[in-house]
Amino acid sequence: MKENFKRLICVFSAALIAAVLVSCGSDESDESSQSNAEQTQTDVTALTAEEVADNLFNGIEYTDELNTISNEMIEKLYGISEDKYTSARVYVGGVSTAEEIACFDAADETAAQEIKQACEDRISDQIAAVEDYNPDELVKLNNPVLVTSGNSVYMCLSNDNDAAKDILGQ
Repeated sequence: MKENFKRLICVFSAALIAAVLVSCGSDESDESSQSNAEQTQTDVTALTAEEVADNLFNGIEYTDELNTISNEMIEKLYGISEDKYTSARVYVGGVSTAEEIACFDAADETAAQEIKQACEDRISDQIAAVEDYNPDELVKLNNPVLVTSGNSVYMCLSNDNDAAKDILGQ
């Protein structure tokens, strides 16, 4: 009983922190990326990470409201410093779902591997956070879309993996 109470407090604390981080995010989308995002892209190699993230954001229906987060919040959530990428955009949901988009153009091949590992670690952290209080979200987390293309890394946690894969040309 006492252990379950401690676990519950930890989960709610993590949810509160996630809510604060989301509220600190910023909306960095612009008109050009929005026009690109309206079309499903199959050749993501010609797009920046921001454009790919916007395509995933606009091309899939999410149950949660996703918001972009700043580079500082990316480092706090993922442990990825700005010197590891040349372009990035991360959308996170609130505390009720595990929906998330993270797209990065890495500075080099080594950084791309580190970013991919950071995304895998983020997924593992999310699994640990939701498995007791919202197990329905495990479907997204146990079958994530995580793609590496050259030095780019794309992650999408949604209810529509087929659409995410289409957008990523997979």
